[in-house]
Amino acid sequence: MRKIRFLIAELEGNRLRVIAMIAAVIMYAFLNLCSPLLFSFMIDNVIDRQPVTSPFLAALCERLGGVEVLRDNLWIGAMAILIINFLICILVFLRGRWNAVISEEVCRRIRNDLYRHLQSLPFSLHSTLKTGDLVQRCTNDVDQIRRFLSGQVSEVVYSVATALSALVILFSIYRPMAWLAMLSMPLLVGYAYFFFRRVQKAFTASDQAEGELSSAVQENLSGIRVVKAFGNERYEIERFEKKNAVYRDLTFRMIRHLGAYWGTSDLICLLQIFVIVLAGILAAGQGELSIGNFFVFISYEGMILWPVRNLGRILADMGKMSVSIGRLLEIFDLPQEEVDSGETPPIEGRIELDHVSFQYEGDHQPVLKDITLTIEKGTSVALIGPTGSGKSTLVHLLMRLYDPSSGVIRIDGVDLTRIQRRWLREHIGIVLQEPFLFSRTIYDNIHLAHRQAEEQQVEQAARIASVHEVIHEFDQGYQTLVGEKGVTLSGGQKQRIAIARTILAHRPILIFDDSLSAVDTQTDARIRASLKQVQQQTTTLIITQRIASAMDADLILVLEQGRITQSGTHAQLIKQPGLYRRIYEIQTAGSRKGGQQE
Repeated sequence: MRKIRFLIAELEGNRLRVIAMIAAVIMYAFLNLCSPLLFSFMIDNVIDRQPVTSPFLAALCERLGGVEVLRDNLWIGAMAILIINFLICILVFLRGRWNAVISEEVCRRIRNDLYRHLQSLPFSLHSTLKTGDLVQRCTNDVDQIRRFLSGQVSEVVYSVATALSALVILFSIYRPMAWLAMLSMPLLVGYAYFFFRRVQKAFTASDQAEGELSSAVQENLSGIRVVKAFGNERYEIERFEKKNAVYRDLTFRMIRHLGAYWGTSDLICLLQIFVIVLAGILAAGQGELSIGNFFVFISYEGMILWPVRNLGRILADMGKMSVSIGRLLEIFDLPQEEVDSGETPPIEGRIELDHVSFQYEGDHQPVLKDITLTIEKGTSVALIGPTGSGKSTLVHLLMRLYDPSSGVIRIDGVDLTRIQRRWLREHIGIVLQEPFLFSRTIYDNIHLAHRQAEEQQVEQAARIASVHEVIHEFDQGYQTLVGEKGVTLSGGQKQRIAIARTILAHRPILIFDDSLSAVDTQTDARIRASLKQVQQQTTTLIITQRIASAMDADLILVLEQGRITQSGTHAQLIKQPGLYRRIYEIQTAGSRKGGQQE
């Protein structure tokens, strides 16, 4: 029932079209049945001069001047047949048009709702979901609903209207043969339902395998540099071929079910028609059935059987659609992140952490343990420490991608959990170690941070990020397309463009999450010096593994195993025994050795 309610809700705004389409299909079914009746009337009553038994046809003949007039003017009957078929053509066109409009409009609405919901999911969920599977649900599963709405809904209406109307007419003509015409219908309906149950399971398995295949392709193409760097092409090909083979086998299984159903149901229908032909010949030979009515029985039998036989296809597609709706509802059931509730206090950049701890769901050990510190507005703080010490997790907490397991974080004295997420993120700029660039121009990638910014502001941000001169070396300058995920740029160029994008946003809090790692030390120093001059009131957090990037910060924090083990300036920390001095000695020794070799 929930899937039906979902579909009805998505039909909002198209319900009048649905009613009009159903009316057109019913009219089409009625006129389709009229054509054989008109042929029967012309053969039996006009040409063969048998008495007219139908009151409706008798009244119609009287209005047209009687049967003799029609016999002398056969063009009238021919014209009536042409008009009926012309109307059928119009109704078929309207049926197809409304089917297409309804299905495309509904799918457009579903895609918009789905994409809006995905954008609203919390980061913690996105980090666990498979991108390829999400893409497959947003494309193939939505398209499965479109295919059903574009043909099968009207087919159901046509099948029911045709079968019921045809049976009523056949029973009014010759009851014994009408009962015979219904002989295979219960068998076809039962077989269609049995087939539906089998094919639904097969389709579910095939759809899940396709999702796994899509995930494998997406993951491989996203990490193609790593694959090439380690020479893993053969391994990835074999991995893909295994998943593809599973998908092929499960799809073949579904196709075998389809083939068995169509072959068996075709045999049942043809045997039924053969029985009607034999019975009709016997009845006509005994004078119990006229030639015209025999023609009606043969025509109507096909009109009854093939739609009923197509019930299997309809049920199969309905089963596929049901699976697809179920997969979409799994996404819609995921809880959305509330980004618009909460306070919107002025944010200037003072950060306080009061006994903050954090543990990821499912982990046994906390990532951050009892962190307490205060960062004053306008100061620069560097976080340095080994991998896994909790540096990036601290950034996630400041952005409210996660909330602390215990303790309180305050921005300018306000508890972070009371601040509206959207408002908070509009005041914090972040540059990641692996920046994401869209497949657009360099200008568009920088400009998207501040849509109202002018060209001079974009260029100024690029100058601060030490990338303006590099951009002008490209043939197209700022209009250069960077390719998907910035694949045409080097790591340092991508990082500097991402820095320019964040600078353009003018946020009071700026976070560099190891985002200077791909630039040389001179460029690193130049970027930090430019930032100090231009954004003196900005609170800056620099997460880094490089002493050169941290040494000019107002405060340096050393994190080890989720705790702050050292804090102070560069001059203070190199005098203290501990991790910072060890890193400094290793890196300065490495740089001296590199200088001697040169």
